[in-house]
Amino acid sequence: MSGFQTPMFRGITKLSELLIDADKDWAVKGITNLKELALAMARGDLVVRGGTVLIKLPPSTIGRVLTSAGPLHIPSWQPAGGGLRYYYPVCIDLDHNEALVNVEASHNKNISVGTHYDDQLETDDVAGFKLLKPSIALVDSEAIITPDATYNKNSAIATAHTQTVAEAVGGAVADDGGVQTDETTAANNATENDMHLLPAVVAQNDAYYIGSAHTFGYALFYIGTAGVGTWDLQWEYYNGTVWVALSGVTDDTNNFKNSGHKQVLFTVPGDWAVTTVGGIANLYWIRGRVTTTTPSTTTQSLGNQAWVKITA
Repeated sequence: MSGFQTPMFRGITKLSELLIDADKDWAVKGITNLKELALAMARGDLVVRGGTVLIKLPPSTIGRVLTSAGPLHIPSWQPAGGGLRYYYPVCIDLDHNEALVNVEASHNKNISVGTHYDDQLETDDVAGFKLLKPSIALVDSEAIITPDATYNKNSAIATAHTQTVAEAVGGAVADDGGVQTDETTAANNATENDMHLLPAVVAQNDAYYIGSAHTFGYALFYIGTAGVGTWDLQWEYYNGTVWVALSGVTDDTNNFKNSGHKQVLFTVPGDWAVTTVGGIANLYWIRGRVTTTTPSTTTQSLGNQAWVKITA
């Protein structure tokens, strides 16, 4: 045994010395796409686990908070509670008769003269909601009180309520036979009939996509020209693997066959995932897809503008 020497071991000191087991199933570790993910990352982006790989979660607009949908669901950006953008803190409850009186004539010198939020709006009523411009107005030193509470200084004179707010879309894409056209600019201005909601000759699987940087439960379309023809739409979302039907859908557009401000309501999916449509990446998308096997068109469906609706 003379001359036998015990081998000495040491750790690797060079990356080139690292041995990778190429036969191992790295997909279950969620690191199959590290390179492409790193290259796509921008300052402020977050990383979350998707289905089998990591995905990028881009930052949202200022004021939103990261919200969990529970275990096994991708978190999403949602409105922070309590903002004046979503609430009139001192709205007047009109469920009963009221009188507008001067403070000095109220028979109660201790009654509060308060200010209230004037119901000033940026646009007219649009399909049951308003675009808000919060504004405080002092109403000429007056108080609004109920007649039967004139002598009651403890009577409440205001009731808060929730407001539904519209936001510009993050992306809009027209799909004509698989050829996708970015119409985001058209969807975010009021130019008449510059959105091609469906092609002039409708075919099965033609679609229109609406996307946002955060999840939403409503999409609003200002349809300038109602479509005429024979076709049906199915409203779908992307779950990280495939496009599947939305649940709880109410389509006031009637498959883009009704003109005016019309909305599509649906239940916000718990497994909604961001994806890329028409070259526009990392948005939550819905689409109205033609499912009729032999559709026909007499008048093309055209739109003026679109919004997504967020409810606080």
